[in-house]
Amino acid sequence: MPIPQKYLADFEEAGIYHVYNRTNNKEPLFLNDENCLFFLKRYKELLFLYTDTYCWSLLSNHFHFLIKIKPAKDIKAFLFAKPAAETTITEKKYLKNEITISELIEQAFKRLFQSYALAFNGMYNRKGNLFYRPFKRIRIEKIRSLQ
Repeated sequence: MPIPQKYLADFEEAGIYHVYNRTNNKEPLFLNDENCLFFLKRYKELLFLYTDTYCWSLLSNHFHFLIKIKPAKDIKAFLFAKPAAETTITEKKYLKNEITISELIEQAFKRLFQSYALAFNGMYNRKGNLFYRPFKRIRIEKIRSLQ
């Protein structure tokens, strides 16, 4: 059954989003505090540049983030200042206007999920996908939606 489009919102500058995902088959996502800390560390490394994070929740088999997309000019300024050797292919495409801000942020989330799954699978001698695909993101249109 296809996922309704409202759960796959495009990321837009200054938009506020509820981003969440779960594991396949409701498997554990975090087995200890170190798993949680690693996930948040990778989130910070990969997404703080693009988002303001209002809150987050890490649960046994899923997570939630409430984020706001930073202004495009701020994102581009940071990326232009970043050493070329540290700039990803996706970031370079964004700077050349070959991809949208939505694609840039989607790729950052995918990198988060891939890097966490690789580490988790290696640590627990596990194979295969860890996260359900695609991850969900709902644009928050009204503050009432946050209650």
